[in-house]
Amino acid sequence: MPYKVKKGERVHSYSTSESIGYFLSLNHRRIKPLMDDRLRGKGISYGMWFFLRTLWEEDNITQSDLSGWLSVSQPTTLAALRKLQRQKLVTLKKDKDDKRSIRVCLTAEGRALKEEMLPHVEEINYMLLKGLKKSEITELLRLLQVIGRNARQNT
Repeated sequence: MPYKVKKGERVHSYSTSESIGYFLSLNHRRIKPLMDDRLRGKGISYGMWFFLRTLWEEDNITQSDLSGWLSVSQPTTLAALRKLQRQKLVTLKKDKDDKRSIRVCLTAEGRALKEEMLPHVEEINYMLLKGLKKSEITELLRLLQVIGRNARQNT
C-alpha cells in the first residue's frame, strides 16, 4: 500500500512501485518515441511540439511567458523558437510596449499544422487511456496538475 508522507517526515527507503517520480519519468520515456514517430514527418521535434501546442492555445505571447508556461529556460525557448521561425511556423517580433520582450506569433502555416497534427497525437492519448473510465481520466488530469503545481512551488 502506498505510504503517506507528512511534512518534515523523512523517507529513508521505498521501492520504485511507490515512487511517483519514477513512474512519471518512465512513462515520459515510453511516450516520447510514440510522439517522435508521429511528429517526424512534419519536421517537428518532440521538444518543439510543446511550443507549438501552447501557441495553438495562446498565440501572440511573449517568449518569457512561453518559457514560464512550459517550465523551460529562456535560452532553450529561444533556440526552439528560432527553429520554428526557420521552418516558417512562427514569427518573432519585438514587443511594441517593451522592447526587451519578444512576441511569438504563429504563421498561417504554423496554425494549419494544428488540424493536421492533433489527430495523430490524439491517437496516442487513445492508446494510453484505453481501459480508463471518463471519471478516471478526469481525476488523472487533476492529480497530474496538482503534482505539477506542487513541483513548481518547490523549484
